[in-house]
Amino acid sequence: MKIVTTFHPTSSVVASVKCCLTSDNDLEHLVVAKPNSVEVFTLTLDGLRKECELEIWGRVLALRTIPIQTGSKLLVLTDHPDPHAIVLEYHTNAAAPYLSTESSLSLHDRNAMHAEFCTDVIVSADSEVAIVSCYKGKLKVLSLEQGKIVESFDVAIPELNLLAISFLDHHEYQLVVAHIDAQRRIQLLSRELEFSAREISAEPSEFLPSTTLLQSAFPFPDSPLHLISVPAFEYKIDDHDVKADGGVLVIGGRQIQFFELAHRQQQRAKKDKRSRLDKRKTGDNEEQKMKAKEKEKERNTRKVKPRASVKWPWSEVAAVCNVDFNYRRILIGDKFGRLSLLTIDDKLSLIITPIGEISPPMTLTYLSSQIVYIGSHYGDSQLVRILPAPASSVDVDTLPIPSDIITSSPASLTQSEKGKEVMTHDGKDRAKGIVLKLKGSHVEVLETYRNIAPIVDAILADLDDSGQPQIVTCSGENSTGSLNVIQTGADFLELANLKGLSEVIKIHPIRSRFESSIHTHLLFTTYHESYIFRLDDRSSLHRLEESSTGFITSAPTLALSNITRRTLVNGKSSYVDSSWVVQVTAKSIALLEFDDALGVFHKVGSGWSPDRLEYPLKGNDIVSADISPSQIVVGLAGGYLLVLTTNDEGQIQVLRTHSFRDEQRQAKEICAISCQPLDATKFFTVHIAVSFFTGNTVAVLSLEKPELQVLCESTALPSLPYSLMLHNFGSGRKAKDPDFRPVVLVGLTHGSIVTFNFKDNGLHDKKVLPLGNIPVSLSACEVDGRRAVFASGSRSTVLYWDRQRIRHSSVLLKDLAAAARLNSSAFSSALILATESSIVIGRVRGVDKMQIRQIPLGYDNPRRITYHSGLGEFGVASRQITPSRVGDAESYRSTFNLLHGQSFQRLCQFVCEPEEEITSVCALEHLDSSNPVFEARKPTFCIGTVYHRHGEREPSAGRLIVFQESTPDDSSAVGSKLSTLAEIETSGCVWAIDVVKDMIVAAMNSSVVLYTLATNPVIKPPVISLHKLHEWNHNYTVVSGKEIKSVARDYGPLWPVAVEALPDKGVIGGNADGNLFSFALERTDQRTILSQNGSYHLGEMVTKIVPGSIAAQETQDVDVFKPEHLFFTSSGRICQTLHVNDERISLGLTALQHNMSKKLVGAGDIRHSKWRTPANRYGRSDADAAIGFLDGDFLEQFLNQADAEALLQGENEAERVPISPAKMRDLLEKLQSLH
Repeated sequence: MKIVTTFHPTSSVVASVKCCLTSDNDLEHLVVAKPNSVEVFTLTLDGLRKECELEIWGRVLALRTIPIQTGSKLLVLTDHPDPHAIVLEYHTNAAAPYLSTESSLSLHDRNAMHAEFCTDVIVSADSEVAIVSCYKGKLKVLSLEQGKIVESFDVAIPELNLLAISFLDHHEYQLVVAHIDAQRRIQLLSRELEFSAREISAEPSEFLPSTTLLQSAFPFPDSPLHLISVPAFEYKIDDHDVKADGGVLVIGGRQIQFFELAHRQQQRAKKDKRSRLDKRKTGDNEEQKMKAKEKEKERNTRKVKPRASVKWPWSEVAAVCNVDFNYRRILIGDKFGRLSLLTIDDKLSLIITPIGEISPPMTLTYLSSQIVYIGSHYGDSQLVRILPAPASSVDVDTLPIPSDIITSSPASLTQSEKGKEVMTHDGKDRAKGIVLKLKGSHVEVLETYRNIAPIVDAILADLDDSGQPQIVTCSGENSTGSLNVIQTGADFLELANLKGLSEVIKIHPIRSRFESSIHTHLLFTTYHESYIFRLDDRSSLHRLEESSTGFITSAPTLALSNITRRTLVNGKSSYVDSSWVVQVTAKSIALLEFDDALGVFHKVGSGWSPDRLEYPLKGNDIVSADISPSQIVVGLAGGYLLVLTTNDEGQIQVLRTHSFRDEQRQAKEICAISCQPLDATKFFTVHIAVSFFTGNTVAVLSLEKPELQVLCESTALPSLPYSLMLHNFGSGRKAKDPDFRPVVLVGLTHGSIVTFNFKDNGLHDKKVLPLGNIPVSLSACEVDGRRAVFASGSRSTVLYWDRQRIRHSSVLLKDLAAAARLNSSAFSSALILATESSIVIGRVRGVDKMQIRQIPLGYDNPRRITYHSGLGEFGVASRQITPSRVGDAESYRSTFNLLHGQSFQRLCQFVCEPEEEITSVCALEHLDSSNPVFEARKPTFCIGTVYHRHGEREPSAGRLIVFQESTPDDSSAVGSKLSTLAEIETSGCVWAIDVVKDMIVAAMNSSVVLYTLATNPVIKPPVISLHKLHEWNHNYTVVSGKEIKSVARDYGPLWPVAVEALPDKGVIGGNADGNLFSFALERTDQRTILSQNGSYHLGEMVTKIVPGSIAAQETQDVDVFKPEHLFFTSSGRICQTLHVNDERISLGLTALQHNMSKKLVGAGDIRHSKWRTPANRYGRSDADAAIGFLDGDFLEQFLNQADAEALLQGENEAERVPISPAKMRDLLEKLQSLH
């Protein structure tokens, strides 16, 4: 059984609206629809504040508002195979705002054909009717009362191929429709919805004269159109006010056209003409009938001239939105993110004003005060402000405008004395519209919302040799191509860097007084000595000499800390603030005091040394130490532990002594000590943690009795315990407090961390987390206001308490020798870190978050990527697009780029031939090239291409090219690092390439071909070429020797778009219908078969499947959940599949999901079991339930359920889950920690 969990949620945006969701009209909201969720934001003076989010079990296509008196409701339309109309209501009367289903309606019709171009929903101005288009030849009409669906019915519509549909503003249930007719012409007409008769008018309405849109203005019939209904307005003709009844803007071709609605007299005249024509058609005179039909045909093909138009200078329109309520100003964005403003002026002219470049929009929403929300599928979503004056690039055109577009300057639009716009003498014909030419960008980006969609390709690569791979995705489209480097963990913000201080193994910050929160000095320890520095300001440290400090600098410092001053009041200890500091070295303990007036430290008393002790302790070196606010705990050689304290005069005294011996009475040598109080309000500790070299164990001791008492001791750890910490991650003060979280953490010498929960005087829940191969040091810190521990070694991580368990979040730092918390006047709430050659000060932010580093490539859209770990370089195939105007051919070129693995700087580039595109790439680092020729000419990368030739239904030509590392004198080099080693022409598109032993395997059209690199010994120097070994044509293959044999195959139609091998000789994949599937090899008596053992509806198209995981995993969790694959979708979602190793747990989770699916219902009353049932474009089969996969995100909702135990019990004995609530919670928390 496999579990599917979400690692990165869907980030693409499909729709957005601005509305008031409550009765308070001053409180405005932005609602954003993603493919699988709806999010609500409140508009505030500080920006957008997220209120709530609702998951939608279906693919969201459209989002509309239903305005009512008590606040708007939301109408969501989901896509096939189960189209639904869902009305959502916003609630604020709970502890937190939320969305709930008000009503819903299934729109599924198994016998109808899907709408090819227009799947949309529109709402009438009175909020009483909504119309849905999702099937050919019919519309679904929804009757609404107070935003609730109360009735629905179907109406037939003669227009089969709708392109767009809209209500005519302020005209009751009049529809404007654009469609493609049988001759592939775009027709624009209006029809009336006769609600009482439950039908659409058989004849076009006379409100809008029917017309055929010119092919010269709209060259591509299947391109999206936008119809905007403009209400009635007044304009001037020769200084006379003329009232227009409104009209329709048609946006989406080479022109923007405005068609005016017919006046009442024109409507009556046309209606009379139609009546007379109908009479002639139904009369007895055959000649008159023929003439009437010819006349009707002529009228249907008649082209009505638009009342106003303007040439559209850029590419296909992607999104539009109105700026004001009278629809006289409209923002338009094209698919490359070029934003402009369309204005209908008082002369009834269309004016286009370029504004600037944004992300390619899927949706535009004007909020207020020139602020616009841009929701994008191809780039980051943005919140931008439109500026009246250019903010940047003032010497460059705001947007490039083709030379065949006649432009005007803003100065050509001047103000007359009456304040009305008139044209100066250099103006053009206003009826043909005006395109203004401006300088500079008028866009200011206020906020960016990261989006990694669409993910076209992805790989896992260990870029920094840390042992923890990172995801690199090929994302974006059009003008926002990018590579995204993704890693989970916390972000580290570097604030300062001090070079030249090397070999530091410990850092000790010092305060001027115990109760002060500001660190004023730093003591650095190396293996041989110590250094003391004063923190002067943000840019400097001042080193102090030993003679002026009193500190022991000639030896390493084992421990150093500020302490309180302990006094006796009426025989009881009292702790007061002091300026005392304790320093522990191998030979002695020193007590120092800070002089505020002079700003120096001086010694107090005579200190303490083991030489004062009696035999056998006398003279033993101090090997480890730790200091609490009032106690000094040291470990002596020979396995002795001493607890010391200071008196009021500054004398250091021994309070207790303990000797550690093993079963053979041999000394247990102490390695590390931790004695920080678990109760942060106390000045002393009652528990001490001690680790031992002997036996590699950890023990916890109690100070509550006169004699030190060992409470518990661990079993042997995997290696020597290098560092130790007893730490309370919660705010509780004692065991009975709900937030009391004591944990023992051990850093091992071989690079792992071991954690134990310390409860009931015992060590429980052992967990091991690998961090590399060098010793791990531990230091307490605070991250984002929560208590944490920073662990550093080969890699670094932050440990914290969350969801009832210790969790860890990786930090992008490696090979640290020491770390400590720092809170100085210049660097508050920071960490100070020691590397091999420098000191770094910084701040950790955002634990358990996904860190995304974006490498923008602009118009270079990455399509395929591979990584050569030996070279530390990426091979990226890109498709560079040159924007063009609608109707003009877009030019592109395909390139293969070699990028540096750290900086992503382009090292060299290979450019394909015209009409050739790279379709696959592969790094050849695992190619077995034992031929001596390859020693000097090492193959590094291989690419496969295809030639796009006009009229071909299937590609007939391509190339396979192998590159090598170039030498400085290589004449065939295409850059500083790459040259062509061998190439061969292919008979089709090379879809995929891989390496098996010494062979290159290429998937080509429907064939699989084996190639090898061969040399011709006759030619000197030897020439290397690609030689075909074998070609095979079928579905599933394996390589055996030098030929391909079919082991097993499946004949069912899958339409796969991504496949990958499973560890157990199986196959996992995703198909074009948004389903996951898996197959396993099974042996029968006669043959081996490929049996389908998994099928699951994901709801998004998987574009890539990669083996592995990037989440650092605790070693014991592998026994239950084993990460297998990451898969990526076109909407920016990244998911992890995990194999459940325990059959009993697998059955328990399956039963739990079954019980939960009966209790928890999704938006629109959709059942989880139905949502995950595999689907195709025709719908779902009741007989084909999801098998082989469990929904991890759904199962994790168990952790938030109040009736969790009831979900385990089920409704009868057969449904009871045989796992205890505590065990189930622990399992799901482990699952949650893995993504």
